[in-house]
Amino acid sequence: MRRTAALLTASVVVAVVGADASAVRGAQPPALPASCSDNNPCRLPAGIYRMGFSTVIEGLRLTLPRGWSTTENSGGELKLVPPGHPNEWLFIWLDLVAVKSTGKGVGTILPGVGRTPAKLIGWLTHNPDFAVVSRPSPSSLVHGVRMTTLALGVSTSANFGDPECPSNPRCAAFFKNPKYWGASDFYAIGAPEEVRIYLGTVRFGGTSHTLFVALDAENHARLSRLTAAARGIIASIRLPAGVTGG
Repeated sequence: MRRTAALLTASVVVAVVGADASAVRGAQPPALPASCSDNNPCRLPAGIYRMGFSTVIEGLRLTLPRGWSTTENSGGELKLVPPGHPNEWLFIWLDLVAVKSTGKGVGTILPGVGRTPAKLIGWLTHNPDFAVVSRPSPSSLVHGVRMTTLALGVSTSANFGDPECPSNPRCAAFFKNPKYWGASDFYAIGAPEEVRIYLGTVRFGGTSHTLFVALDAENHARLSRLTAAARGIIASIRLPAGVTGG
């Protein structure tokens, strides 16, 4: 479940990337396409890709296996979709902030929750609206970045308070991007949907930022499958010059 009205690109274009997306030695790999949407996904051949201008982290590289597609590639997020599973997603985000998870004012920013990985994980694991599926644990998947990963669902006591919840009342909101997303846009899930989140610190421009990699699936079994399918992609992430792990 996610409100995405303000996240879609203004121009909707079907993009089919060329047959050979492998990086040529000594040359830049192709940039991930930006003119994509949920209704018009950009299908991607297997190969190495980079994030282009005005994306989450310009120059970030990753390797995609055959059949994956992208439906969003902007400053607000990268959204990748595995083959044959349109309701499963791999997200890359930067500097999301916590929002009110349920009830009146759902989706509004919580100024009292810190923006570092440690502060966000503390909030995620102590919020009664979230069910902790797997406890936080260190992850070395992202090269050069110390990440922590945990998996979350929606608790049985969650009371979303909004008819847009597809499994009302068992939905819960997590985050939003105050810089790029619209006022009513936030990331949320509805039971039995689950999300695995990887959080770590990266530094560039003399500032620390929180990097998010998230895997979202319709239920626990599918999240387990997606986690295995996406492992190689996450492990292939390489930060560009000038960006370091914090």
